[in-house]
Amino acid sequence: MIARDRHQMAQILSDRMTRTYTTLSERQELEPDTSLVKTYMVEAHLSASAEPSQAQNLARSAFSPAAFGKASHVKIYTSGEPTLLSVEATVKSEQVTIYVDFTNSRYWVLHSMASSDAADWMIDRLVSSGPDLDRAWLPADFLESISQLGSFRGLNLDYDRRVVPDVDFQSPHVPVEFLKMQLWGNKAGDVLEILRKKGAFPHETTLSKVKVKFSLDEATNEEFSLDDIKYDGKVTARGTSFLSHIGLVSRVYETYAEQIQNLEKKYALRRNTCGDRLSLEGSPINFLFDRPIANLEVFSQCLFSCGEPFRLWGVPLRLADDFFRVNAVDLHVGSPLQFEIAPDFMRVYLPTGSCGNTIVRLYTNLQHHYDSLVRAVDGDERNVFDF
Repeated sequence: MIARDRHQMAQILSDRMTRTYTTLSERQELEPDTSLVKTYMVEAHLSASAEPSQAQNLARSAFSPAAFGKASHVKIYTSGEPTLLSVEATVKSEQVTIYVDFTNSRYWVLHSMASSDAADWMIDRLVSSGPDLDRAWLPADFLESISQLGSFRGLNLDYDRRVVPDVDFQSPHVPVEFLKMQLWGNKAGDVLEILRKKGAFPHETTLSKVKVKFSLDEATNEEFSLDDIKYDGKVTARGTSFLSHIGLVSRVYETYAEQIQNLEKKYALRRNTCGDRLSLEGSPINFLFDRPIANLEVFSQCLFSCGEPFRLWGVPLRLADDFFRVNAVDLHVGSPLQFEIAPDFMRVYLPTGSCGNTIVRLYTNLQHHYDSLVRAVDGDERNVFDF
């Protein structure tokens, strides 16, 4: 169903949330033709103060038939509001509708009621078809803080060292190769604490999803949402209140945006000229590894191979046995970055005009594919992120 304005969109999504929650509660299963409401946080390479027309033009280009293929039969519909579009497409014979809300021209919110297979495919295609869009990446420590916004009801762990295979996994005493776990229930926090203890799996216990029961009105339990918030910016919702769902998404996105803006303002390197004096402002960002990098050459090749999830391209240059330098390009926005890599740390120089999303994406995926305990710090070893 195509919404004419934001109010009608909210009503459509609210009806679906309520219906799926009731079905799950009564039957413990979804109706055959019903799927949960999904919200995706997607970051655009635009200024937050850009005109709605700029975001609308970018959305039209990103959802073009050229990007999705003629077989998808993509159609774009305007609404009564300049910051809301509806997109219809066919994915594997399923009719998919996505509502694209760019009230903030940089930080978009997309909603769908399609199946996960179809909606996820659309979002994957959207963010990989060009340099102008990327996911909002939510690091594991951020997810943990999100779990405290309401009642912590469950978690997913997802760690896969095979993406950066700089060790021989057939040898004895190597790190854990793969760890995946799902747990729903009020003891989620206790299990997380046990797995992080020394002697358990502290380096591999990486939160990938948290389930939170959230209500805008803490005095009552009648109006609430049950949200599964995933590290790639996807939020799956059920419950009795769409307003609670969108309220939680807004809080998460506001914190994310603050971190991005802080990165670009505080750490981006820029030159200042005063008279005949030239000064450099900004600071490199240091990733500290609790376990030293086992093979710098393999690590660097995997990181800068253009592939997902890091989306970085560069040619590692060995300057010493235990030191590499890389002039890289971020494939999200095409901006240059400089890296220095040693066994215990990786230093990143973020030029002015670059996107802070690059740093958050790198940090998040290092947690999932190398070391859950990696830290991002400044020159004084103070944490770069404040989640």
